Amino acid sequence: MKTTRPHTAAIVVAVMAGVGLAGLGATGIAFDIVGVVMAALAAVTGADEAVQLPLDWPMSAARAAALIVGTALLVSAVRRHRRARCACRRCGRPPVPTSTAGESRRTPTSTAGEGRRTWDRLTVGAGYATVVLAAGYGALKAQWGLGGTIGLDDPHAFGEVRLWSSGMGDTALLALIGMALGLGFARTWRPPLRMPRWLPLTAAFVGCVMLVPVGILGIGYRIATVLGIAQVSMNGVSLWVFDVIYAWFLIMGLAMGLAAVGYHYRTRGVCRSCGQGRPAFT
Repeated sequence: MKTTRPHTAAIVVAVMAGVGLAGLGATGIAFDIVGVVMAALAAVTGADEAVQLPLDWPMSAARAAALIVGTALLVSAVRRHRRARCACRRCGRPPVPTSTAGESRRTPTSTAGEGRRTWDRLTVGAGYATVVLAAGYGALKAQWGLGGTIGLDDPHAFGEVRLWSSGMGDTALLALIGMALGLGFARTWRPPLRMPRWLPLTAAFVGCVMLVPVGILGIGYRIATVLGIAQVSMNGVSLWVFDVIYAWFLIMGLAMGLAAVGYHYRTRGVCRSCGQGRPAFT
């Protein structure tokens, strides 16, 4: 009878702890990041804040620490799993089979090749979807900053707010960054736009951490209002904006994450540890 190997239990525990801590840390960290950006912009420009996001520094620090520790546990679990199956701990590629009796290394089957092409198409499509979703959100915030009233029940809801007011132009700028990330992942950032891989991947990680938890929380809160458990105050913003925008965040975060994973696998190149792989750019 098969028994669970000790390393399997350790991996499961590490994954569960990592997901729990990372999820706890990610909850609310988007508001912390946007709050810092808005506070910095308000300090520089002196403009009024369109949205008030007061910072609780001890809680913000605790969330950041939980996210870092949870992410480290998940990375550790991945490396432990790779080591258990004798794969490269750095890139995850399986060991190369030893050639015997004049046999050459087996070439990928047509099924595997088709699966890879399907995966590439999916991740490239996710990159373009990120561009579209980020553009839609950025356009909504920009038109509010320019005096537009789309999505507002009260045309005077934001008073004297301008595009450079915190909560408007800064979030539109974040949307532009999301568009650049999605396009870069889809186009694989070839020269002359080549840059260190860690830079867009780190930005995508931060973007996913900001978008996915907020989307889940917003959808959950909206369901609670439908059930009569909670009550939402829109302050002049149309209810459809609340209904759409949080689902938008969730989909955009998932699309960005998928596009980033595809970009990672397409550009990881030759592993410096095991020597497998092909050059990312030729």
